[in-house]
Amino acid sequence: MASQTLIFTVCTVAQLPFTKVLGDSLPPNISFKIGIVDANRTVFDSRTISLNELPMSEIQSLQQRYDEASLIAASKPFFADFFLQTKQYQTLIYVDPTVFFIGDIGAIVQVIKNYDIVLTPRITHKFGKTPYGDEKMFLNTGMYDSGFWAIRQSDNTLQFLKWWKERLFDRAHFNLCEGMNHEQLWLNYVPIFFKNVLVNKNIGWNLALHNLHERAVTFSENEWKVNQTEKLIFVNFRECLSFPKALNTTIQASGFDSIRKIYLANLTQYISRPPSIFSVRSALFPQISPWKRFLKQQLQSIIDSISHFPLYHKITK
Repeated sequence: MASQTLIFTVCTVAQLPFTKVLGDSLPPNISFKIGIVDANRTVFDSRTISLNELPMSEIQSLQQRYDEASLIAASKPFFADFFLQTKQYQTLIYVDPTVFFIGDIGAIVQVIKNYDIVLTPRITHKFGKTPYGDEKMFLNTGMYDSGFWAIRQSDNTLQFLKWWKERLFDRAHFNLCEGMNHEQLWLNYVPIFFKNVLVNKNIGWNLALHNLHERAVTFSENEWKVNQTEKLIFVNFRECLSFPKALNTTIQASGFDSIRKIYLANLTQYISRPPSIFSVRSALFPQISPWKRFLKQQLQSIIDSISHFPLYHKITK
């Protein structure tokens, strides 16, 4: 598994503490690489590789075109293509830097042996509306989660990466009105356009804030389980580092807070405060301080009153 399979992530220098916790959660015999989008590898260690080091003509354009979050998103298939074609890995597993492995990674490796591309859906059951969002929001932001995907060496996979790179070259911004949510929204097409794709609905894979409404976590007999049926394999804490009070009930009811505390305890070994990282929900529903919310309401009230103020008055004597 060590020589054929690579787990990799992509982040900025500031986000490297996340990768330390991720690396600690991996078995020692598996290869792990970190793609850095804003610095040269020489600053770090043999596990890191800078985006500047990729021998691809598109890299400079990506760096000039995108902000930090978009650059991370757009560079993922470029790193993947490099690892498959240059480093000769047979299987790649991408995970966000905020992922933490709790269960057996071998289960993922076994699945990818039979498929070229493996994705996980962000939800697996109809639900209407939750404090996180409604079904419409998932349609707007993407059905499959870009925080995890796995691929196997094949012509079909290389065609997928070529297609994805072409789209992300200039269409990896965050602009839902223009049909763009970084790299994630493009994944909607993958099961349609490409062969041998698995949409893995195992609820023990990719536990995250967006699917807590359908998953409850318990710990018994020395292992974590989801809905008391499936073993928990990995968790993505990207949107759980901070969250509005409206989601606290969901966090508590799912049993997720216990795992979150374990993760934060591990993270504080490397940094006192979690680094900033892009979150779709936070971008859509930014947290506003009370005084800003009050000021916004007052300004809106003034605007509303002006819009109803009569432009002409009949002057009488």
